Amino acid sequence: MIDIVRRAHRRRLIVPLALALATASTWAADPPAQTVEAAVERCLSVRRSEPQTAIALADGVLADPALAIEPRIKMLTCLGDAARIVGQAERAIDVANEVQALVEAHPELPPAFVLRALSHAGAMLHSAGRTYQAEQLYARVNDIAASQGGNDAIVSQIVTLINIGLIHADYLDSPEAADEHYRRALALAEGIGRKDATLLYNMAINQIRMGRPDALEALQRAERLAEETNNVLIRTRVRAARAGVLAERGQIAEARELVEAALKTQRALPDPEGEAASLAVLSTVQRLSGEKNVALRTAEDALEALQGTSSQKEKVQVLEAKIAAEAALGRTDAVLASTRSLHALQMNALKEQRLEILADLQARLQDASANRELERLRHQSEIQSLSLDKARLTRNFTIAMLSLLAIAAIAFGLMQYRRHRLLRELSAIDPLTGLPNRRTATSQLNALAVPNGRSDARHVLFLIDIDHFKRINDNYGHHAGDGVLADLSGRLKAACRPCDIVARWGGEEFLVACADLNCDQAAAVAERLRQALAGDFELLPGQTRLLTVSVGFAPFPFFSGIRNGEASGWPYAIRLADRALYAAKIRRNAWAGFWGGHDAGEDTPDQILESPGSAVIAGTITGLAGP
Repeated sequence: MIDIVRRAHRRRLIVPLALALATASTWAADPPAQTVEAAVERCLSVRRSEPQTAIALADGVLADPALAIEPRIKMLTCLGDAARIVGQAERAIDVANEVQALVEAHPELPPAFVLRALSHAGAMLHSAGRTYQAEQLYARVNDIAASQGGNDAIVSQIVTLINIGLIHADYLDSPEAADEHYRRALALAEGIGRKDATLLYNMAINQIRMGRPDALEALQRAERLAEETNNVLIRTRVRAARAGVLAERGQIAEARELVEAALKTQRALPDPEGEAASLAVLSTVQRLSGEKNVALRTAEDALEALQGTSSQKEKVQVLEAKIAAEAALGRTDAVLASTRSLHALQMNALKEQRLEILADLQARLQDASANRELERLRHQSEIQSLSLDKARLTRNFTIAMLSLLAIAAIAFGLMQYRRHRLLRELSAIDPLTGLPNRRTATSQLNALAVPNGRSDARHVLFLIDIDHFKRINDNYGHHAGDGVLADLSGRLKAACRPCDIVARWGGEEFLVACADLNCDQAAAVAERLRQALAGDFELLPGQTRLLTVSVGFAPFPFFSGIRNGEASGWPYAIRLADRALYAAKIRRNAWAGFWGGHDAGEDTPDQILESPGSAVIAGTITGLAGP
């Protein structure tokens, strides 16, 4: 079966390779009538839908030694993008390094042009597994974009956010952080009217990782945009991913039809990485259909086709499909061996990243060594001409070299600190509202000190939800909804004390945590928040609408006399505050809260959480509502 797949791959490459050789030789021997600009535009337009054609065209144009610097860099970015799509990782790395060298050698290039060139080079390195080098380029692009204005700088920021999101998703196993970066990139793209099917595809795949129920709908949106922009590669990958979701939901026949159609298109492009991912989906479909042996063979064929490539993500996906097929067949030893292979693959990826860092450090040290040799020769010449004391010159030379190495080490440390600080800042704040995100708020709640022990003073958690927010998105669009969230976050910060924890908890829901309040004070704060956040919001230019909020709250520890156990922590208070919010949402523009007394009596925390209304009736806890 593997030999058949290999022969099929060779047959699919015959025509594109012949086209590449013919195009390159024709251009070199007799330049066509079309202009270089037209050739560049043609290459960029087909690099994803017809990557082999783009490679052939780029090779032909780049063979001209008199080619100007800007079209040369444009053709190189086209060549590198197409090469990484067809699995030529080493060539993509070489092209990325050449683009960087040309940019460094030509400081007169416009900043907007440099932004695009370096963004493409970073994407080439990223896709080839050179994440350390890619991160360095992303940081540089972000610095340049921050100092520039206009749409070109915004587009570069969008690309940088997408790529940082990919690093979080694929290498840091942090899909929540990746989702925040994707949403920030989407907000920027929508602000300038940019249609980016790749961004929507990455967002949808990340939602699948997070187990979001609306992942299928997100994939369909990405597919519609890919069709609208004629992005054949992304459209096909979306369909294969959609087949995987359908298969997990039991829609086997529809999933099989989708993935087989996707494979046919990917083999024609070609798109080897996408084809391997589609084969992993096909293996899943076959396994769920009861074709366990066929599913295992399909996964093995896909894994064999990826040998010798740098397709880390696809190898992981294929190995997971292989492990599932082996488990379905009851092959315990094979499952264990494949699991070890998967672990080794992931560990090797981490090792390669460390090797990149060491290689960079070694290159810096080699440069320092070369400088040291030049200094030594210069000092020897001075000794011969001036008859200076050799011991004194050697001592001065050694001190100078140690200083140079120390400066290099300090500069390297500052660069690492700056990059890590940037990543921490990007992952701590909600990009739309400017408030701390849920992860940051969780850390702040964990660090909140135990109440000071006054009679009934406790910390109080308030959950705030915008009433009828879905109608705003449905009737006025997501731009209007985002504007409401941003406006409301400003009002919320103004209504709270500097010492309060204020965060976006998720969607249209916000969290406020206040320290050392009694029951009456908590009710007063809930009413104050309700009044401060209700009002007219501008949904469209010149068009406003009255919006209200609902508030739910609960203290922690929930009982003043219980300082240990489940009911003493903030997670329990969050769950009760959510129950109170649900009660307030029944009336809208209202608040509700639950307040525990000294102890729980005979009721358990789970019983109170399951039925707080019954606990209120029994007098175990107090229920409050207003206005």
